[in-house]
Amino acid sequence: MPVIIALAGNPNSGKTTLFNALTGSHRHVGNWPGVTVERRSGALEVEGRNLEVVDLPGTYSLSAKSEDERIAASFLAESQVDLIINVLDASNLERNLYLTTQLLELGKPVVFVLNMMDDAEQRGIQLDIPALETLLGGPVVPTIGNRAEGVDALKTELLKVLDGTESKVRNFPAETAGHGPMDYGHDIEGELAKVAAHVKRDEDLAGSIKPRWLSLQLLEGSAEAIKLVEGSHAREAIMAQLEASRTFLHAHLGEDAATLLAEHRYGFLHGLVQEVAKLPETPEVSHTTKLDRLLTHRHLGIPIFLAVMVAIYTLSFVIGKYPQNWIDKGFKILSAFLSAKLPAGELTSLLTDGIIPGVSAVIVFLPVIMILMGCISFLEDTGYMARAAFIMDRAMHLMGLHGKSFIPLLMGSGCNVPAIQAARTIESKQDRLITILVTPLISCSARLQVYIVIAGTFFKPFGAALAVIAMHFLGFGLAMVIGRILRSTLFSGPSAPFVMELPPYRMPVLKATIIHMWDKAKVFLTRAGTTIFAGATLVWFLSRYPGIANADWNHEYQQQRTAVMALQIPDAQKDERLKDLDLAKESRIVNHSLAAGLGKFAEPVMRPILDPDHKRTEAWKDVIALTAGFVAKEIVVSTMAVIHQASEQPGAGEKLSPLQVSLRDHTGLTPLTALAFMIFTLIYTPCLGTVAMIRREAGSWGWAGFSVAYGLGLGWLLAWSTVVFGRMMGFV
Repeated sequence: MPVIIALAGNPNSGKTTLFNALTGSHRHVGNWPGVTVERRSGALEVEGRNLEVVDLPGTYSLSAKSEDERIAASFLAESQVDLIINVLDASNLERNLYLTTQLLELGKPVVFVLNMMDDAEQRGIQLDIPALETLLGGPVVPTIGNRAEGVDALKTELLKVLDGTESKVRNFPAETAGHGPMDYGHDIEGELAKVAAHVKRDEDLAGSIKPRWLSLQLLEGSAEAIKLVEGSHAREAIMAQLEASRTFLHAHLGEDAATLLAEHRYGFLHGLVQEVAKLPETPEVSHTTKLDRLLTHRHLGIPIFLAVMVAIYTLSFVIGKYPQNWIDKGFKILSAFLSAKLPAGELTSLLTDGIIPGVSAVIVFLPVIMILMGCISFLEDTGYMARAAFIMDRAMHLMGLHGKSFIPLLMGSGCNVPAIQAARTIESKQDRLITILVTPLISCSARLQVYIVIAGTFFKPFGAALAVIAMHFLGFGLAMVIGRILRSTLFSGPSAPFVMELPPYRMPVLKATIIHMWDKAKVFLTRAGTTIFAGATLVWFLSRYPGIANADWNHEYQQQRTAVMALQIPDAQKDERLKDLDLAKESRIVNHSLAAGLGKFAEPVMRPILDPDHKRTEAWKDVIALTAGFVAKEIVVSTMAVIHQASEQPGAGEKLSPLQVSLRDHTGLTPLTALAFMIFTLIYTPCLGTVAMIRREAGSWGWAGFSVAYGLGLGWLLAWSTVVFGRMMGFV
């Protein structure tokens, strides 16, 4: 069994960069049990020893107030953790040391890493490392994580501590100062000892967690610690002593226990920094301060941010278009190859008409998502994304959220799947859920295909452009309104305080950016891809049966194909006729399928939107297309092409495709009902990949179902309102 090493530190201390330097590609990304916070672990082999490094969520303390703090505190207290690496930002030592005081109280061996030593040197900060080792009672290793400097020395120290040969490790006597250099004074130490004595009455509880550490957590009011005690047979005695100790401390020292503990820790670390750190007498104005004067400027900050976002999305879609085309072409070649090599039948149809198109519709967006996530990761590592959240904080208050929620919403305009995944950085569970539930309202790039086809068919070029832009603004507007409603109803109560740390600007590490891109890509493929696979199979079944198994239809199709092949006409004309024949066959199968029956069944519900005058005989075909869009919005257009027996690609020299001509001239859709169709497409339901990600990140199928349900209801209501008010104003 490998040795377990926990990597703990403040956010923006370079902890994850150091983790990447230690573990390289030998890493695994999952979730902590029962929550959506990422759990990173990696294998490390040093001189034949197998070590497992666990990268804990960045946290400022172990008070277990937030989910990140609860996870870190719970894991660190477990007996399986053999050693702790405490990563400290050398340029901001005093703030980082608060967590250190709590780590020392755990009674486990700790190796301290002074990271970002280059930043400290640039600021003129001088650190007395031997003195720091003496005061903390453990080895201190200076590193520059983004250059992997000091990593080898860190590995050496890890082995020495694990083997018990490191002389710098000092064991603090429990009877005088607990499990570390902290001494809270006679009164507090006395009450801690009383609570710990009652904890020891439960041998199982005392064996699972150190009594002194549990007593500290109880005095600080940790909900997790109280929950742990509630399962003990000594709970009444422990809780009675806890209440008595709190009352005693407040009466004698004038503050609650949590405040008193914090004051002692801050006093200790302030004195420690005075001993080991020498700051410049006249510090220069840092590059970070100079840049912030521009990038967070009251008037210039938002325009600069919007320009950065435009550049990111332009880069993502312009560069991403090339690999997208390669992937799309590759899947088409694969589908054509399988169609030619495999015998005609239901299995071949499942592969070529169901699985391959469905999965390719998702994978084709992978290059855009990877480039987008790479850009976001790059900006995060520079420190700019924290400024973006700060800049947009005031606007996000309109929907009851904070600035951190803006980044996932912005990413949603590319693809909702990684956008929902990005919401996991939001500490407050309520804010995270609201962000997740409103993100599907943001118009993604997949819906853009539907807008272009519909708007280009029923509106003049300028009007079509306005309609497409309006869909994006409508999505953001609805997200703000629904967010405010959710905050006022399902998630009412005080908002979590928003404190966004603005880390110093740093040059990102290319390796870290690539690792981040790959992690997001793996999640996208494994989570969304598998769901799409299942969904595509289901849609294929509904849209092909029972027609695909009709022997008479298959025989008739083969006769017609043979007749076309026998014609003495140019090959181009022959290919065109064969395509028309294939399209007619597909149309016949789909129009008599289970999906068609479902469309006709649901048509009365959609008639007020798609056929308010009751003149369209085939409005149910639109319902089929929308139903297919539940798998992936990209499928809506291709499904419409099949059921209307018209190609979605325009001919040479033609502005409109045969599908657009058919929609305009033969379906009975009007500009008004076409606009309602676009609005419904924007809102009605997230795609399967997004639903799967909502379930994963929200931790419940209930929230995923709620997202689908409220989207359908809201989409129908707004689309119907568009038709009603449009007709009142004289539009058709």
